[in-house]
Amino acid sequence: MLLLVLADYPGSLSRAVAVEQWRGPYCRTAAAREHEYARRAQTEADSLRAQARARSRGRRPAPGSAAPQVERPYFVVGQWKGGGEVDVWHVEEAPADPDARADAHEQHASDAETAFGSVNVVYATSPQAAADQARCEARQTSERIRP
Repeated sequence: MLLLVLADYPGSLSRAVAVEQWRGPYCRTAAAREHEYARRAQTEADSLRAQARARSRGRRPAPGSAAPQVERPYFVVGQWKGGGEVDVWHVEEAPADPDARADAHEQHASDAETAFGSVNVVYATSPQAAADQARCEARQTSERIRP
């Protein structure tokens, strides 16, 4: 009886185990890819919400003042130290093309994760303003998650 259970033929328990052993690493890789995709989408959505909040607060120049500067996407690479403090390592203007931006974000995120850091997409008028905006968003997030 044991030989029948362990025999390798279509529909057997032995064949089902062999197939599942093959599918395990494939499913794990696919799940990791989907998780990374969802994390990138969440980061982009958070950044867009922050941008929309900043615009809705009325950052419009007074009549007769200089022309407003255009907000552009920036990658802010650094490490969140907790309590709303951020150690900014690098600020770089993100590509305008969404596909190129996603690729560049993925590369920066991969590099930052090896050093326990992260990458945020921040919309600002200059690199310094982007770093300041990232610090402000970190403080706001810290305040929201404190009990």
